[in-house]
Amino acid sequence: MLNTIKKHWFIVLVGVLFVAATVYFAYDMTKGFLPGKNVSGKDVVFEINGQNVTADDLYERLFDDLGNSALYTLFERAVVAQSFTADKDMISQAKIQAESTIENFKSYYGETAYEAVLLQAIKGVGYTSIDDLDEYFLHLTMVESMTKAYFDTNMDKYLPEFVTAKKPRIARHILVKMDDPTKPTQVEQARWDEVKNALAGGESFEDVAKRLSDDTGSQPDSGLLGYVDSDTQFVPEFLAATLALGSGETSEWVRTTYGYHLIRVDSTDLTELKKQDGFYAALSSYYPKAVFQMIWENAEKLEIDFKGNDDIKARLLSFMDIEEAE
Repeated sequence: MLNTIKKHWFIVLVGVLFVAATVYFAYDMTKGFLPGKNVSGKDVVFEINGQNVTADDLYERLFDDLGNSALYTLFERAVVAQSFTADKDMISQAKIQAESTIENFKSYYGETAYEAVLLQAIKGVGYTSIDDLDEYFLHLTMVESMTKAYFDTNMDKYLPEFVTAKKPRIARHILVKMDDPTKPTQVEQARWDEVKNALAGGESFEDVAKRLSDDTGSQPDSGLLGYVDSDTQFVPEFLAATLALGSGETSEWVRTTYGYHLIRVDSTDLTELKKQDGFYAALSSYYPKAVFQMIWENAEKLEIDFKGNDDIKARLLSFMDIEEAE
């Protein structure tokens, strides 16, 4: 979850809601496939080599596959609602995301069809109307905030292995773009020399990047690439050079298919890393059970009572793949 969801929220929403909605309307969508045939009062969905598969069979199989996921979704929502209080900014942002989602569904499915599709999806994750979309996004934001707080509290536990494995850092670069870096043209060489001379003359890395870098993505921000680790999708030569640098170090010129790069690592300090969008998302990705652990620990603080439903508790623990503390 975390900032990846914020950046790609529409894609994530469509995917999550589609999967969750499958259980909700599987029966309704299949019960009329063979309307003239039923077995023991149950509608037949299809028949293979004389064997009937009923809508109830299909529903039960889908529940076996997705039921624990749906159960966890409801459990998580209840725990978060009792454990965290959203502020006004969160509520406002959730409303904006909900409105944007509706507009995207309208654009994708059309003015007349979007509402039915979106409503089915919303019901699939336990909400009752399109008006609940803001509540859905608010929940995601609350989980993100709780997850950050959980990692902050347990950083001594999670950070050392993560740093060793992923080498997190904040980096920036200057690019001199070339069509064929092995044979710079006179114009390309002159531009490269201009960058070198500016740096040799005492102009800061940031100022040179903003004035002369050919990377249109990072150039407006003085060459800043932001959070980088071993999973960052850079060309191999660039990534290897970036990960080899210590805090405050600048590379030699690195050749890639794009041209020549000068790379600097601004910081590997935890305080600075925590300010970067990708840091907590990377932690969450590396420790996928951490969010489940956080939810379970909050549930225990709330003194959750399963009312003797040990099967429900066992299903949740199995889905989260965590062990209950003794």
